[in-house]
Amino acid sequence: MKISTLSFKEVLSTLLLLIISTSFIHGQTFEYKDSGTDFILYDLSIPEGQNTIAYAAGSKFTYDTEGIIIKTQDAGETWEKIYPLTGTSTSFEKIEFVTTEKGFVAGYDLFMKTEDGGETWTTLNVGTNVYLYNNLSFYNENIGFVSAQLDDEPYFAVYLTTDGGDTWTPASDVENIGAISIAYANETTLFGVGADERIAKSTDGGNTWTAIYSGIIQNYFLSVYFKDLQNGVVAGEDGLLKTTHDSGATWSDFATGYHHFYALAYKGDQLMAGGTDTDIYFSEDNGETWNQIFVGNGQNQLYEIGFFEDGSGLIVGSGGIVIKFDDVFLGTNNNEILQNELVSFYDSNLNTFTIESTNDNIENVKIYSITGQHVGNFDNDSSIFSTEVSEYSDGVYLVKVSSKNQTGSLKFVKR
Repeated sequence: MKISTLSFKEVLSTLLLLIISTSFIHGQTFEYKDSGTDFILYDLSIPEGQNTIAYAAGSKFTYDTEGIIIKTQDAGETWEKIYPLTGTSTSFEKIEFVTTEKGFVAGYDLFMKTEDGGETWTTLNVGTNVYLYNNLSFYNENIGFVSAQLDDEPYFAVYLTTDGGDTWTPASDVENIGAISIAYANETTLFGVGADERIAKSTDGGNTWTAIYSGIIQNYFLSVYFKDLQNGVVAGEDGLLKTTHDSGATWSDFATGYHHFYALAYKGDQLMAGGTDTDIYFSEDNGETWNQIFVGNGQNQLYEIGFFEDGSGLIVGSGGIVIKFDDVFLGTNNNEILQNELVSFYDSNLNTFTIESTNDNIENVKIYSITGQHVGNFDNDSSIFSTEVSEYSDGVYLVKVSSKNQTGSLKFVKR
């Protein structure tokens, strides 16, 4: 009998490949960035269709104190304070940009609009007796809402716009709404969550609401995110994450027993939840199971996740924390389509790594070491990509390939 032997390096490389095949660089692509502030960053807005500009807004402390708006023009690498430039402002809770130039910000008795990327701001008088505008979202450039907590009865209101924020109309019936967090599922369907573990649904653009679920009295649902009409996730106390795949008719539960998750995202069959202690959890099977993919600093709370056009993104939280990530959401339908079109090989004699696409041209290739270090970024305009890797250390490398807004993941071992 012939017995084959492997070197320790070959065994280690094989084990690493097995690990990577089930969890592609999860926990390896998160980087802390300096936001230039220690304020609580409650919200983040990344205008669609671009990869560089983002805005964040927040408060010095948890209650109404001082507010801040910051902006990045290099995908989160550096940030600048854009409001207030002098003096102080009331605290901000939400920010939403419908283009890179036009946006809105909401806070304590203050709702403002900019049309020049935050250089100047105009105060909007949307409601009366408002002490806090606490929710703000746009489905597209024209359709959106802002909600408010009021000093007097009925104590809560939702204001709707269909003309890009030029005019606002009060919703006619919000008695059953969950008032803490509200999200669009499609143009006319919204979900709201709040106290007593209430989930409410609107099918007329937010004008009227029906309670569809209620849970433990005096417990709170904290956040809600829907990727489409059928599929959504709700976060509650004690690390509770509830997912639905039938527009809220039924729900499945997972709980860590500890975290408060405010930052939620949902793409394909993959979900991300960021929360207490800067910890991040991830599900690759539509919320069936969850695993922790990032162990945070044990100090901060995460509040919002946003994405650039290329799939990279940012997460913001307390203490001015900003985390930049890349290549986390893999295995979506588009990714699987591209995955089947790619063939790759490493030539140890020529020290080259080559990728071939059987269909569209390869537009961009990013290469990472097993530790998550970004070692190569290449633009390409051909069905074949090849690069010389003699300067790379021996080991496992992870590769992200982009083509026509699709992404695929590959790996190779350099020996």
